Amino acid sequence: MAIERTAAGMEENLKKALVEMLVLALLHQREYYAPELTQALTEYSGGAVNVSFPYSILYRMIEQEYIQEMPKRKAPDGRRRQYYGITHAGRRYFQENWAVYKSFTAGVDRLVEAVCPNDAQEDE
Repeated sequence: MAIERTAAGMEENLKKALVEMLVLALLHQREYYAPELTQALTEYSGGAVNVSFPYSILYRMIEQEYIQEMPKRKAPDGRRRQYYGITHAGRRYFQENWAVYKSFTAGVDRLVEAVCPNDAQEDE
């Protein structure tokens, strides 16, 4: 059985690989509640990152001790919400992953620009 490879499939794989890092990046700024976090991911990414169900990501990151549940409080919409904040371990994890991401994407850019200079500049 052949594996179908599509741009949409690549996008989904990238999202899975990067969403934890992006959540941690947002939590550097301030605490968020889940629906607000998904909205911020979409807005700050210019629509490139959409997460429809963030709870599995949040629960996994709590289990890994990268984030923690903060006391519930009233959100701007007036409802009582569960907020999430980044831990010290989460900040370290983000920094490590951010360094790997920057190094990896810089290497990918160098490779593609070196071997496909015309194709690499098509989108510019």
